[in-house]
Order: sequence, then structure tokens, then C-alpha cells
Amino acid sequence: MKNKLMVSFLALVLVACGSSGSIELTKQEKEKVNGDVNVARQLLVQKAILKDASAEKLSEDDQYNLNLAKQEVEVSYYLQKKFESELNNIQVSEEEAQKYYDIHKAEIGNTPFESVKDAIVAQITYEKQTGIVNKYYEDLLNKYKIEEILKKDFPDAAQPAVEAPAAQTQAPAPAEAAPAAPAPEAKTEEKK
Repeated sequence: MKNKLMVSFLALVLVACGSSGSIELTKQEKEKVNGDVNVARQLLVQKAILKDASAEKLSEDDQYNLNLAKQEVEVSYYLQKKFESELNNIQVSEEEAQKYYDIHKAEIGNTPFESVKDAIVAQITYEKQTGIVNKYYEDLLNKYKIEEILKKDFPDAAQPAVEAPAAQTQAPAPAEAAPAAPAPEAKTEEKK
């Protein structure tokens, strides 16, 4: 009887230890960390947190917010991958920068062109990036008839312009992909 009790206790301890310490890096993760122990540690801590979190009972609101956050990350990642090459290969000519300088001279003041040229190039790049992403948003509005859906679901509400996904509201550095995109202008006529 004593042996059976000891075996049962050991089995219980092993099961408990196995469930609490069963995190490990996958083969792919080991390759991706490329020997960087700090990155590996970060991944393992994330796995530990997710393991603890999976035991928590989430409210319906918490689950909704978690799913919404996941969607925002997915959208941000997708947009970055979709436009990465196009957004990173935008060129601004000397003439474009000079023209921008001339148009905005009153705002810029007496600062010489060469002193503000890099900032102007960054601004023009950002505007071009924003235009690319806004075009995509406009295409989605039309493709999925989003305004029609809104009119059906919210007939009494004024239809504001559709904004960029929340994950895209911060502007990255010009060398990064997926810039923030201001909301496209609201359509006054419905395209059919």
C-alpha cells in the first residue's frame, strides 16, 4: 500500500512538473534566434506568460479585446508585408524637394534649403507612402461595399470617413514600411 501511494505521489509530482515547466523552443525558433540567448530568453518568457494566461478565465469583454488586439497585429503585419518593397523604394528627386521647399517657404522661414532638405525628403516620402496605403483603403471600401454595409447597419448615423486600422496610426521612420495613413475622404457619391 505504501509503495502504491509513493508511486501515485511521484506520478502526480511528475505530471505537475511537466505541465508547469513544459515550455521549450521549437526547432524553427532556435534557428530564428541564431544563438542569441537574450532573444531565446524573451521567447521562453513569452511562452511562460502565455501558458499562465491560458489557465486564466477571461470575461467575454476580455476575450473580445484580446481578439481585437490580435486582429490589429495581423493587419499591421499584413500591410507591412504587402507594401514593404513599394514603400521602401520611394524616390524623391532634388526637384521635388526644391518645389516643396518653394511652396512651403512661408512656413519654413529663412532656413536654407540644404538645412531642411532631409526633413523635406522625409515628409514627401511619408506623403507618398500615405497615398499608396490610402489607395488600398479606398479599393477595399469599393471592393467590399463598406459604405453600403454601414448605411444598412447604421441608417441614422452620419457616415464618417473610414480611418486606417488602429495599428497603423503611428508614422514609422521613412525607411520603415507601412506608414500611418490618414483617413480617406468620405465618399459623397456611392459608386456602383
